[in-house]
Amino acid sequence: MKDTTVKAPMASAVDDCAQAIHESWQQRAGLKDDMPVTTPNLREITYGSDAYKATLALRHRILREPLGLNLWHENLSVEKDQRHFTLWQQTASLSASAQHTTELVACLVIVPKSPGCVKLRQMAVNDRYQRQGLGQRLIALVEAVLIGEGIELIELHARESAVGFYQTRGYQRVGPAFTEVGLPHQRMTKNLQSTVG
Repeated sequence: MKDTTVKAPMASAVDDCAQAIHESWQQRAGLKDDMPVTTPNLREITYGSDAYKATLALRHRILREPLGLNLWHENLSVEKDQRHFTLWQQTASLSASAQHTTELVACLVIVPKSPGCVKLRQMAVNDRYQRQGLGQRLIALVEAVLIGEGIELIELHARESAVGFYQTRGYQRVGPAFTEVGLPHQRMTKNLQSTVG
């Protein structure tokens, strides 16, 4: 399995923010002090792996099931040539005898479109971790990878309800709204190289 850990530029600020979010989440969830939650790190996973299958289950539950659709009825074989990025949450006990548990926090797919251009699709955040800034963290880390590879433009089709989320990351509306999977969507793009410097 391809497994890389990536730090975004200015990762310390992102990590500080993520740590504050996790501490807040721990308090709300009533976790014991001896069960710290680690900061999720980026992992690029391999198509067909067990981790990939976990992303399918998450994507189905978050993105398709609420619409009465089935992800497994889609042609998933096209994803073989796409890139799969994930965040995983590990809860580790300070006790030497306790076991670690790992849970998929968020995932997204990157589709190569043309030299210098990719499409972000199928972003899903586990409902247990939503509204904690982890979707923003995942996008920031993936953008850092893409910038490092010289990618100039990223595009996506955002559900109308998610347009504001992407606008906070610097994505801009392009063209008119359209319908996809029965919902209004908006094409959005971001020039990644303009964020460098």
